[in-house]
Amino acid sequence: MWTAHEEHYVAQAPELPKTLTPYPVVANIEFAEGPIFDEDGYLYFVNYLRRGTLGRLAPRGLVELWIDTGGVVNGLKYDGNRGLICADHDGKRITRIDIDRKLIVVLTDSFDGEPYMAPNDVCMDLMGNVYFTDPGVSADPQPGAVYRIAMSEPGAPGAVTRVAENLEYPNGLAIHPDQCRLFVAMSRTNSIVSYDLDSDGNASNEQLVYQFPNKMVDGCQFDEHGRLWVARWLNGTIDVLDVEAGELVRSYPMRGDRVTNMCWWEDSVYVTVAGSNSIERLDVGVRGAQITPPQR
Repeated sequence: MWTAHEEHYVAQAPELPKTLTPYPVVANIEFAEGPIFDEDGYLYFVNYLRRGTLGRLAPRGLVELWIDTGGVVNGLKYDGNRGLICADHDGKRITRIDIDRKLIVVLTDSFDGEPYMAPNDVCMDLMGNVYFTDPGVSADPQPGAVYRIAMSEPGAPGAVTRVAENLEYPNGLAIHPDQCRLFVAMSRTNSIVSYDLDSDGNASNEQLVYQFPNKMVDGCQFDEHGRLWVARWLNGTIDVLDVEAGELVRSYPMRGDRVTNMCWWEDSVYVTVAGSNSIERLDVGVRGAQITPPQR
C-alpha cells in the first residue's frame, strides 16, 4: 500500500549538504520551543522573555512579546485559517488562538472525563484534523498517548479519539507527506515509531522506524521529499532520517544543546534551541512538507 508513494518521495530526494552553519535569529527565549510560520511570514514561538508567552518575529525582523497564553504552551501549528493550534503543557489542554483577535478557545481539556496529563506537541493533517501527544511529565512513569481531534471547521472541534496508547513518553509527531502514516518520537526510548492511518484517522500497525543510541528525541518534521528531520534534545543536533530505509542520512550540530523543535520557511529550517535560549536557522536548500491545511 506504500510502494508508489515511497518510490516518488525517495527517488526524487536530492542529496543534502554534508555540513551546515546555524545562524542566530532570535534570542532571549526562556525555553525555546514550538516554532511555526503563518502564510505572511510571521514566525511564532513559545516563552519569549518569560514562560507562558508567545513571541512573534515579523518578516522585517522585529521581535515582540505577542501574547500571554494563560498556560505554558509547548507545541504550535498554524491551521491555515488565521489560527494557532497550541499544546498547552501546564494548562493540560489544546487551544486555538485567533491571530487577528488574539482570542483563545479551548478545543479539548479531557478525554472520557479524565484531564490530560501534559500535552506536548501537535500536528495536523491536510483535512484540518489535529493530532497531539500527551506524555505527562518526564519524571512520571505513567504511559502516554496520542489523540486526534476531528475538526469540522476551524475552531470547531468534533470528536476526540485516542489513536495510540501505552507509549513511552510520546513527544514530537508528524504526518508523512502522503497523509497515510503518523510518526511519533518516543523520548524515553530514543526511538521513532510509525503508525498506518486509515481514512478516519485510526492508527494501527506500530513499526519501529529508527532507534537512536541515546540523547533523547524531541520534535520532528518532514521535508518535501519524505525525509524526517528530528530534534535531538541532548545531542545538540538536528538529525535527518530516511524513514523508508530506516537510516540516518545527516546530522547537523546546532550552537547549543537541548534542541527541541523546528519549522520551515521556504528552503530554510528554523530550529528552537533551549540550551542557547534561541532560534537558529539552517539554510538546507530543500523545502518542508506541506503541514498547514488549505484555507477553509
